Amino acid sequence: MTLVIHTEMSQLLKAWPPCVYRQNFRKLLNRDIFFCRSCSILRYSSKPKEDQLVRLAEIPVNEIKEPPIIFSRGEKKVISRDSKSSAATQLEILSAGLKRRQLQLYVEKWFKDHGFTSSSSSKVEFKTFGEAATIQNGNKRKRKKMDKKKKHDQNIMVESSHKKDSVFQEDESKKAQTKKDTVEVKHKQDIKQQKSKDEKKPKVADKATKIDSKAKSTVSLDNNEDLLSYMIGCIMGGMTHHAHSVLMQCTVNPVIEISNPQVFNCVLLGWARKGNKKMMNELLKQMKKLKIGHSYDTFAAQLLVIGSQKTHKPEEIQDILQQMDKQNLDMKCLIQESEYLTPKDVPTLLKVIQSVDPEYSHISNAQHTTQLYSMPLLQDFNEPLSEDVPNPFFQVISPAKFEENFQKQLTYEEAGSVCMESTYYTKHTRKEEKTLKTKEELKEQFRKRMTSALKSSLRKSHQNENSDVTKLWPYLKALRTHQYVDIMMKEIEILEEKEYGLGFRKKEIGRAVVNEIQKKYFKENGHLDLQKIVYKEYVEMILNERNIKGCHREIWQSICMKHAGTNTIFPDFTFSDQILYSIGKYLYNILKYNLDIQINKKDGTVSNEPVLNFSSRVRRNEDGFLTFVSINPRLKKYKIHSQLISEQAFYPMIVPPVPWQSKQLGGFITYNSDLIRCLDEKQMELKYLEKYPENSLHPVMDSLNILGTCGWKINTKMLDVVLELFRENAGAFLDLPPAKHTLQKPVFPLQETKELEKQYAQEVEELKKRKADLWTVFYNLKKQRAETHSLWCHLHRTLTIADSLRDEVIWFPHSLDFRGRCYPFMPHLNYHGDDVRRSLFQFANGKPLGEKGLDWLKIHLINLTGFAKRSSNKERLHLANTLMSDIMDSADNPLKGGKWWQTSDEPFQTLAACIEVTAAMRSKDPTQFVSYFPTHQDGSCNGLQHYAALGRDQAGAESVNLSPFTHPQDVYSDVVDLVEKIRQRDAEEGLEIAQKLDGLIKRKTIKQTVMTSVYGVTMYGAKLQIHKQISTLPQESLVSDLHLPASVYLARCTFKALEEMFSSARSIQNWFTLIAQGLAKDCKMPTQWVMPMGIPVIQPYMKEASDKKLTTSYTIEELMKLKVDSRKQRNGFPPNYIHSIDASHMMLTSLEMNRAGLTFASVHDCYWTHANDVDLMNKLCRKQFVALHSQPLLETLSSDFLNYIKKYQREHPKLDKKHEASVQNLKELVSSVPEKGTFDLNKVLESEYFFS
Repeated sequence: MTLVIHTEMSQLLKAWPPCVYRQNFRKLLNRDIFFCRSCSILRYSSKPKEDQLVRLAEIPVNEIKEPPIIFSRGEKKVISRDSKSSAATQLEILSAGLKRRQLQLYVEKWFKDHGFTSSSSSKVEFKTFGEAATIQNGNKRKRKKMDKKKKHDQNIMVESSHKKDSVFQEDESKKAQTKKDTVEVKHKQDIKQQKSKDEKKPKVADKATKIDSKAKSTVSLDNNEDLLSYMIGCIMGGMTHHAHSVLMQCTVNPVIEISNPQVFNCVLLGWARKGNKKMMNELLKQMKKLKIGHSYDTFAAQLLVIGSQKTHKPEEIQDILQQMDKQNLDMKCLIQESEYLTPKDVPTLLKVIQSVDPEYSHISNAQHTTQLYSMPLLQDFNEPLSEDVPNPFFQVISPAKFEENFQKQLTYEEAGSVCMESTYYTKHTRKEEKTLKTKEELKEQFRKRMTSALKSSLRKSHQNENSDVTKLWPYLKALRTHQYVDIMMKEIEILEEKEYGLGFRKKEIGRAVVNEIQKKYFKENGHLDLQKIVYKEYVEMILNERNIKGCHREIWQSICMKHAGTNTIFPDFTFSDQILYSIGKYLYNILKYNLDIQINKKDGTVSNEPVLNFSSRVRRNEDGFLTFVSINPRLKKYKIHSQLISEQAFYPMIVPPVPWQSKQLGGFITYNSDLIRCLDEKQMELKYLEKYPENSLHPVMDSLNILGTCGWKINTKMLDVVLELFRENAGAFLDLPPAKHTLQKPVFPLQETKELEKQYAQEVEELKKRKADLWTVFYNLKKQRAETHSLWCHLHRTLTIADSLRDEVIWFPHSLDFRGRCYPFMPHLNYHGDDVRRSLFQFANGKPLGEKGLDWLKIHLINLTGFAKRSSNKERLHLANTLMSDIMDSADNPLKGGKWWQTSDEPFQTLAACIEVTAAMRSKDPTQFVSYFPTHQDGSCNGLQHYAALGRDQAGAESVNLSPFTHPQDVYSDVVDLVEKIRQRDAEEGLEIAQKLDGLIKRKTIKQTVMTSVYGVTMYGAKLQIHKQISTLPQESLVSDLHLPASVYLARCTFKALEEMFSSARSIQNWFTLIAQGLAKDCKMPTQWVMPMGIPVIQPYMKEASDKKLTTSYTIEELMKLKVDSRKQRNGFPPNYIHSIDASHMMLTSLEMNRAGLTFASVHDCYWTHANDVDLMNKLCRKQFVALHSQPLLETLSSDFLNYIKKYQREHPKLDKKHEASVQNLKELVSSVPEKGTFDLNKVLESEYFFS
């Protein structure tokens, strides 16, 4: 096998011995004198008769015996070290100093890194430095293009001070040209032969050339964030030389102004671990030249490199420590504050420091200090916890079971996926076994092709160093080839399940690569072992201590301090979505151009079809197309239906999650996650947090940790009932989607169309109308069938995951959306789902019902049925006792009894409550019955509650139960009554549609519209919501032709009724809308505010050129300069602000519940706890609502907006008169805070039905 090595100058430095003039060479390189893309190596060979340089086309590795030199044409001898003058001579002297063994090791390492062995059959072709170039006389260097076809390849012309033999030059040029022509002819013949072979072969050969042209990533190191990510990637991948070369290039030919010292620090630490002090000094000089200040990591690297030397001087260490002191950096905090130190670095660093300060210890010096909450709203939570607060999750899992699950969780995270047995397809047939065998053979074939293509592509990208693929080398060369192939094989398995957006999958496969690199780095440098030690001790404290010792974040940080002297174990590495997308794009092109399957056609011919299908569809409300990727339908016959594969990130954890410590540290054990789930690839929400101190996120992270630490169990009785209905396809009337094969397959109405054409041959318009109606019915049936199948697949996966975890305690790590709302990581099985999914959960920790627990269970059951919306709790309890026979029958015979539970609004949750109530009633002592059942308290149209509290609206507050009443108020029924009055008035005036709707307006008709009115629903949206309810009416009640006019009419009536009932809410909503519109149009900025919990919020609705999406990485400053989407900013601000307020209320309640030692879970404005704790939760919930709205929320919002406007005016002092007037009007609008009503907020504390 023959290879061509093109090496960069920085790569040649690996083999340079220290005794040679390395600094001189580096200076030449930095001055761009010898900035050539590839250097070539010649071997000096002594022959019997003459002494000359001979170019050898092929040199076996084991025959390299003499030092090579870099050849400058015209010289016949190796120039001695005494020679002076030209730069070419200096370069030759440097190259001549290479030692034989070092060169051999370098070449062998190159073979090993690229997947080859250094056997005698492996040969290396060394090409000359100045091939096809000529030397001109003079003292000035010139560059010249070598070939028109290769304009990007440039060689630097070097002039020698010695006289050149012109005859020798002409001979050498002719020889070079002759050889070049011969090579080109041979290359063309090879191409023709290869084309003829490809035409004959049905299989697709290696298409690395195509990949090179198609897969060019657009990663550009044009900002500090990208450059830092690139440096981190290089260090994690062991490419310190490459990182150094790129960084020096960025400093010599600056494209950006490097301001982040961590860009240098990660490379400094890389050199420090190698003990290379000279290269470190070079970087330190550049930092000084660029006036970049030193940080803790900088000094840690300088001390670390001293520790790698055999001997060191105490004076040198003292000098470094004095420099730290001059910069006001405390030596005691060195290890604690260094971000990129690894656990393996710490012993060496300690040894160095202790050589001058024997008493120094990073453990004793590291003191964890509790950081108090700074927000005024949170001052009560700064009080120390009582020592007797019970731990609600005490021993929810035994130590032995935890150890077993801990090893399983590590296995899942290492594999990246979890394989499960299907709950629907349970039989393993012979046909399936045969299919499985064929599938394994096909997978092995795919694996070989991808391995070959990946190696070939990387080799060609390495040779073509102008290729943008080389900018991804840190990520494409950090792992072994089979690891990338494994990731791509998993991607194919994921695509077997369903179709995905191509951009999303590219980002996810890129994330998988980065996670794998991080795992490797963490494992090699001791992070992972230390993380396991800290994690086990953390779980020991939160699950095996009887009393709470503090918040989960502080417990974790204190244990980290104890073992590592730092707050965290894993470094907070950040990688932009643009980098992830670029990696995914490269790997997807490997899949796209190298994987196909052979198809035997009916005519006996064989054709190849790609494994992946790509389809583009028009994106609604946006320009351009959205591309989707799916598996070839012919491969679906190989799908093993009895097995399902879940991505590990979508599978619930079987041990508690790691608590959140920063915006990217928390969640899973072995890799990092993002605190905020971003709306798009720009990650504007995550980057916006960088402007604020990290301690402002602590209250939010503590609330998320409380939700994530709540353990759950699968309600196996409910799971068995749902599975029985699901397997028998008998739950359609309960909104359980049936299997696809049970649905009627729509048949294209070809025959009916022909009959219509005959019947209406003369009536063209009528024929068009009837054809359209016929085809509409067909396509609606087809769409409905596809949607039903999609719902079935989702439920199938959910039930399969639940069945695989039926005997486990599970946990859900949580994250935020940009508005501050909390969601579990896992999208399929979680307690945030619909009625079926919620019914499958119960708390992992049980609690006796006590005196009132059974009563609350009964009230909760009636609440779920929807039978007594306006009844008091006493009346609901009485109703439950009256229906006890039906309740017990439902529990005993859910599928064969009276099936009373199926008449409920929430049937499956009702059945779960029936089973719990029955078990408690039949126990010897219901007060001692240990209940695991989560009991809910739901806000009464929570959005309107917040609007009524913001405006102190008396009438609105009474409608949504902010005021105390003996019976609960139902705002939906109140709106229905008002809409009915409007309808009656219109009917009396002769409006036909109002007359037709007599007796047809029900509570459920307008409920969704009322609920979403505070969240910005438009007239169009309200029309669709009401039309969905009206379309279920029988034909005799309202003909289908009137469904649409009736929907429009009722939507208008509903909005009119809401304006009358909630005048204050409507005025605040209009104020929000006008402000967001003004900020977008007049100040060209997105709407931004700070949640009462302290976390900053920004609406990431920005416009961007479609060709830059996913291919451009932005800083937050650049994102703020993008064009603002004023329509989305205007419509989004009112609902988004209310969402951030209700999220703050939930977080406050969670913190309060934790301080009381109570179990708490939440689905936004629906709070869950044990039945015996409902009274206390309701009290704490009301207390925090009053505390929240006692803050000057609107006034603070107005003040913040005024500051944003003033900042805009300072940055744009020369506005035209019209623009200046608009900005001034906006300031007046922002200053005019809506007036408040007379409602007394303290009445909420007495309202029994505020949450019920």
